[in-house]
Amino acid sequence: MEPTVHHWGYVIAATSVSQWLQNHLWVIPTSQSIHIVMISVVFGCAAMISLRLLGLSTGGRSISSLVVTLVPWMYIALLGALITGIVQTVAEPVREFVTPEFWWKMLMIVAVVILTQWFAGSVRRNAARWDSSASRPASGRAFALVSLGLWIAIVYCGRFIAYTWGFYM
Repeated sequence: MEPTVHHWGYVIAATSVSQWLQNHLWVIPTSQSIHIVMISVVFGCAAMISLRLLGLSTGGRSISSLVVTLVPWMYIALLGALITGIVQTVAEPVREFVTPEFWWKMLMIVAVVILTQWFAGSVRRNAARWDSSASRPASGRAFALVSLGLWIAIVYCGRFIAYTWGFYM
């Protein structure tokens, strides 16, 4: 048998775990609801940091303070989104695997997590430079725009998985 994404989707769908998840009608909507809340937390934290970097949210807390406070919340919420995403993928693997949006979403999540780790590490290494608008690296604005763009695209792709998977069957 050819090892395609369809094939692996059907293999996973036939497992007892997938069957159990499919047969309990409350699992998928509950998982999706928690997933959306987790993504909202991640996006909200990313937006607060990005808007501060872009100068659209002035005053209040410093960049380093926002990073120290919000990045751990982002990682906790990402872990929740990962767990609920795995539940959804195991429950409906064919639906997930056949859409290009699923794979784009996964790729963008990896990219934005690596980018956020780089950014947070940079801020922690030199908080004073990031906290002063006069000495803040120009890469901060680029990070903010790329981060916001990636998170918006991730949400977009996540929603489109549900609406486009039938086209790829």
